[in-house]
Amino acid sequence: HFGSSQFGSSSTFCQPARHASIGRFRETRIMLSPSALALLVFAARYSASEAGCPAGEGYPTSEHKTCVMCGAGTYSVEGSTNCTRCPAGTWSSVCGAVDINTCQKCRSGSWSSQEGAPSASSCHDCQP
Repeated sequence: HFGSSQFGSSSTFCQPARHASIGRFRETRIMLSPSALALLVFAARYSASEAGCPAGEGYPTSEHKTCVMCGAGTYSVEGSTNCTRCPAGTWSSVCGAVDINTCQKCRSGSWSSQEGAPSASSCHDCQP
């Protein structure tokens, strides 16, 4: 238990924490001041943004550092912060793709110059 002298006299925030105890769980309450909680949340968000995103996710823009699922025609690997477009001549309808192998080649006799093509209809027949 943390006394009020350590974190001031303002109201405290209690968050249950779980600890293993011989195969069973017991609840422990951790007392944090609002400012200590804010610092902890900031540190966790900063660490997450520095570590990148889970596979299949990336930042929507460089200003918005929140991981979101990659759209069709893109993929991302673990730790990346952006969704990479499938190369020209390929397409992918998969959302949340985790590697380039999701990008399918255009059928024989067709081509797409579009990077990040979201469907096979992006591939057009080659002219003879």
